[in-house]
Amino acid sequence: MREWINRIHEGDCLFLLPRIPDNSIDLVLCDLPYGLTQNPWDKVIDLVRLWAEYRRVLKENGVIVLTSQGKFTAELILSNVGWFKYKFIWIKSSPTNFLNAKKQPLRRHEDICVFYNGRPPYNPQMIKGRAYDKGIDSDRKSGSYGIFRAKRKRNYAGLYYPNDVLFFDEYAHYDWVYFKRAQSEGAVYHPNQKPVDLGRYLVRTFSSPGAIVLDNACGSGSFLVSAVLEHRRFIGIELNQHAFSLKTRPVDFIKICNRRVNAAYRVLAARDNQLPLFW
Repeated sequence: MREWINRIHEGDCLFLLPRIPDNSIDLVLCDLPYGLTQNPWDKVIDLVRLWAEYRRVLKENGVIVLTSQGKFTAELILSNVGWFKYKFIWIKSSPTNFLNAKKQPLRRHEDICVFYNGRPPYNPQMIKGRAYDKGIDSDRKSGSYGIFRAKRKRNYAGLYYPNDVLFFDEYAHYDWVYFKRAQSEGAVYHPNQKPVDLGRYLVRTFSSPGAIVLDNACGSGSFLVSAVLEHRRFIGIELNQHAFSLKTRPVDFIKICNRRVNAAYRVLAARDNQLPLFW
């Protein structure tokens, strides 16, 4: 297992995943190809074979978190209905689908689907909002949850549980979760590059420090950087074919991943004065 951890591996994930030991992964966090464009790299991975490997490598209390959109969301959920639990709505600051703007609405959100079989870690990232004291509530009866006894409704700390909407700052609503877009974090190497802060939020929510995070289609490495910055270990896999930057120049995403991950290590070293022992 040591040869896999904290490394980016080049190749087809369907051929590399079988080499990873059983029950070794805490969190799968991946931005899979959606198959919604004509780009040569945007081809849906065989989900039957992929789920077979995910089930095998995942620990009993592990969790799988996959980004998706449109028809691919439906296809992804239907490919493993038994494990699907819920999804986040990630509202982006910049919409897509401009070529069809006269025929269809612009696409402003993506989905983040959560799958698991056993009970995984869940660490709700509390959101700072307004403190309140609304006094004593009355007894109530709910068809779904039964009888609620009267109690004082107060929140002096002003901390709220997160909901399933992840957004950007033009929607300044205190009980939603805000992330910068990838362009705001620095250089963008891939058209579908996800924000590092989004990955960090998901890593914190669904794993603990020292956990092993697998991204089997890691692209330019945003989710690997997220894992490093949150003191998790990682395994990255990238096919690295048909790889072009936003300016249509061929790029080596393995080199980009390594460069970004090494930069994240330097950030950790500067911030914490030393790297965690498990590195």
